Amino acid sequence: MNPSYSGFQAKERKGFLDVPPAGCYEAEILNVRFVPADGGKHQRDTIELFLDISDGEYKGRYMELWNDQKERFGDSVSYKGMFRLTPPVENDEPWRVKAFEENLWCVQESNDGYSWDWDEKKLKGKKVGINVRNHYYTYNGKDRATTEICRFETIADVKAGKCKPGKDRNNIQKEIGTEPAFTDVSATNVDVPW
Repeated sequence: MNPSYSGFQAKERKGFLDVPPAGCYEAEILNVRFVPADGGKHQRDTIELFLDISDGEYKGRYMELWNDQKERFGDSVSYKGMFRLTPPVENDEPWRVKAFEENLWCVQESNDGYSWDWDEKKLKGKKVGINVRNHYYTYNGKDRATTEICRFETIADVKAGKCKPGKDRNNIQKEIGTEPAFTDVSATNVDVPW
């Protein structure tokens, strides 16, 4: 055999890391990015929050997953610990206003002395509880499963065991007579701002 690759080095195989299962976790906001509406992909202003679990069995898992996937697949991988907040606008739909206010209330309640003042950069470093639910979807014709952050909780409620995982999100495109085969992969691809 005539080798055409000179950088060969035998390496021990690593197992794949799993996303955290559905449940509630203590987390920290690692970074924040404001994405303005552009009339195209982003129809509304969005605040993207990059979080990681800060306590328990899955502490640091989202960053660990991201680093592991970057090593395996390169820079095109997405960060799984991202949560988007959509700031409401005047005369917005009540459910949008409620979701925004309730999520930020959880951040305020989890951080003594913090009060939301429309400066998203101040969210970096704040603690908050995250509610993680199952997400089933079809991507490239294959049924897949992962978990996703669906809302915030207070740290106190997470510690007291007062929250339950959000309702599963099912976006499987069913065909009659087929059985879904699930794989832990997310269809979302987002650049991480660090």
